[in-house]
Amino acid sequence: MDTLFLQNIQKQVEKWRADGYKGVHKETENILSHIRRVAFLHEPQVEALETYIYLKEVVGNKPSVELFRQAFESELELIRALGISEKEATELAYDKKKKEKIQAILDEKFGTSDYVNQVYALTMGSGKTILMAVMMLYDFVLSFYHKDDGRFAKNALVFAPDTTIIESLKEIKTFDYSRVLPKEYENIILNIKYHYLESTDTSLAPNGNYNVIVSNSQKIILKTRNESGDATKRLFGDKNELGRREVENMRLQAIRQLGSLQIFVDEAHHSYGKTLEGTLKKTRQTIDYLHKHTPLISVVNLTGTPYVNNNMISDVVYHFGLKQGIEKGILKQVRILDYGVVRSQKFLEEVIDTFVSEYGTKRLEGRLPKIAFYASNIDDLRNDLKPKLERVLIERNILPSTILEYHTRAEENADDFKQLDTAESKKQFVLLVGKGTEGWNCRSLVSVALYRKPKSTILVLQSTTRCLRAIGDNSTRAHIFLSKENYKILDKELKNNFASSISELNAQDQKMVEHTLEVQKRKTIKVKKVLKEILSVQEANADSIKIDFKEFSPEKYQSFVSEGGIFLGDEGTAGYSEARAVRKIEDKNTFTFYEIAEVINRYTHLPCVVIDSIISGSGKKRDEFVKMANDNIALVPFVVQEILKSAYKYEEKTETVEEELELTKLFPFKISVQQSRDTLVVYKDIEESMSGKSRIGFNINPYAFDSSDEKDLFRYLRGVLDKEETIKDVYFTGARVCADPNRNDFYFEYRDPQNEHKTARYFPDFLIETSNERFFVIETKGGEEEANYEANKKSYNGKLENLTNDILAKEIGFNDFQSINKNFEYRIIFNASLQRERVRLFEKLKDIKSKG
Repeated sequence: MDTLFLQNIQKQVEKWRADGYKGVHKETENILSHIRRVAFLHEPQVEALETYIYLKEVVGNKPSVELFRQAFESELELIRALGISEKEATELAYDKKKKEKIQAILDEKFGTSDYVNQVYALTMGSGKTILMAVMMLYDFVLSFYHKDDGRFAKNALVFAPDTTIIESLKEIKTFDYSRVLPKEYENIILNIKYHYLESTDTSLAPNGNYNVIVSNSQKIILKTRNESGDATKRLFGDKNELGRREVENMRLQAIRQLGSLQIFVDEAHHSYGKTLEGTLKKTRQTIDYLHKHTPLISVVNLTGTPYVNNNMISDVVYHFGLKQGIEKGILKQVRILDYGVVRSQKFLEEVIDTFVSEYGTKRLEGRLPKIAFYASNIDDLRNDLKPKLERVLIERNILPSTILEYHTRAEENADDFKQLDTAESKKQFVLLVGKGTEGWNCRSLVSVALYRKPKSTILVLQSTTRCLRAIGDNSTRAHIFLSKENYKILDKELKNNFASSISELNAQDQKMVEHTLEVQKRKTIKVKKVLKEILSVQEANADSIKIDFKEFSPEKYQSFVSEGGIFLGDEGTAGYSEARAVRKIEDKNTFTFYEIAEVINRYTHLPCVVIDSIISGSGKKRDEFVKMANDNIALVPFVVQEILKSAYKYEEKTETVEEELELTKLFPFKISVQQSRDTLVVYKDIEESMSGKSRIGFNINPYAFDSSDEKDLFRYLRGVLDKEETIKDVYFTGARVCADPNRNDFYFEYRDPQNEHKTARYFPDFLIETSNERFFVIETKGGEEEANYEANKKSYNGKLENLTNDILAKEIGFNDFQSINKNFEYRIIFNASLQRERVRLFEKLKDIKSKG
């Protein structure tokens, strides 16, 4: 959901457009009329330009804080748009110091700089670079005819985050200006001088006005000087270092001499927020520095990702997202294929077969279709991905020369990479590491493949969406090929874009509220734990190890291709469809016995001769076993597991010990809570002022609950148990605050069905202590979760593979804990906000005394 500030601005622009662009210069009317008539720009580009012109000419080119104040007709509307709760908004509206408090909130949202700073957020492929160029041209034309009007720029500086984007920004210079400007302004455009600072050796000498300077921000930004540790260099100076710094200083000095300067920041989300040290990022520092010496006309930020820490940037004045891009035909529709857990060789075979079948060599606007493979590192690309890909292509009679490898150790291929989106390029299979993400514009890229998890999850979204730029009549659907772990990352990102409940939460201006949690009652409890110690390991005789091949269940190891995507519905609305299994992956292999035995040896450490003896002793001839394994490679991990069950005999010592657990460790500490969830934070003094004093609860203060069910149940227990002498106290041990072994020792282990049944820790919500040294463990869950729990409870037969419900898994984990801690009982409360559920729990607690 867009912010109220953004919605309000767009309503104003819509009304201004409907009224015929009143209040602008005649040159502006000519430019807007020409753009509408030629229809070269996409609709979002035109809307963004209209917003830019409206804010500059009609509103008066004002800083964001002033713009925000003027965007609302009443003070109450302004207060409600600050991103605070309704309760806080009401209190602030009647606060005697509301002016100071409102200003403080605005300073936090927009900063204290007095220059104009606007963010235009357009999804990839919607033409941010051309939009930037049109904004510059508009300013240059208006400043030529209205020389004394300080709203219009006569020079422009473009900050790009890296050299790849500098290359894409050359489009500013090369595109056909006649598509956006009437011919009568042609002479003004001929005066523009372009300066692309692609390396540290490129000098800068701007002349007069109408300079466009494009640079990687690192080549201009302020430097933090560190003294050299070399005494000789300190005394005489390192000539290379001094020369490099002098060029940078001269660049910054040359830029400071320019008047009427406007700054454009491309991929602006990189420059927002704070560094790990809590300071402004260098790009912002440099902008502030330039404005201090030469007042800026404005700063225009362009990005496809208008979020920092899941919150929409406050300065956004126009937003056109991924969903809208597909609906407007600017981006391709896309099929997303999840290949589960699959070998790299089989993955490549499946990907290439699908790519060849879907696209082959059929040209799109004269260009060969292309697929990009993103590798996690260069060694992986060269030693694994590329050799396997070459083998797959040769088997299909495709020339390996159609492969292009590009990364920092293959810069000799930079020109081929730049030429990919041309009719001359013969490359179709592009192998990349650290290249081809932001700023890469290749419309003939129709597919992307990732089968190894990258170091950064951000790379998954940046790389996979590279293939979405429309080409031709946009009838071509893109394909994204992913392993299971990469699919999970992309699935989460796309759900955030398309699921309105999640996107509305993420896009809201959420103010964070800080709380300090302190210990009110220190508490320790004693529990019993089983300790196991392995005393010795003995290798079993090979003759005694038998594998029952009838127990092998291929379906347990079967990989499936799952398909989802982003498609247009019948009404032209884009929707995200989660991947669903559509077919099995048939994986035939040609491994020899010794290759298979080598894999088994790697995990069992048994010699090949012993492995051969075990296989034959289990009733399988060598050739028969090899055929079975090649028909279904999943037989190999099955054999490994069966051997490990019997290959080693363990002598272990089991001991039950009593441990003292602390419920409140390493307090006090601070937490930050989103404003919208701040009502779940309950302080003791406020609670007592509302419902009276009680001896029950608040082992820490405040309590930061995860849900209203938890909060409601606590309030109920606090009221009804206060006079129950059998109840000593109620401790809150759950939520993200207490669910941490560094702060709370009380947890038990369970097998997590959401993570391959690996052992996980579970911290229950409440622990109720009675006077007869009995404890009641309470877990609260929403009513909508009960049906799945009950269904799995009926179907569960004691085998892990049948355990699918997280709530049931935790209950089973508690049962193991309870088997040696008989004084603990467990209760799950579904719909804790319902009175009947609370009463049932209360009655159960009253029965505890009789069990003592």
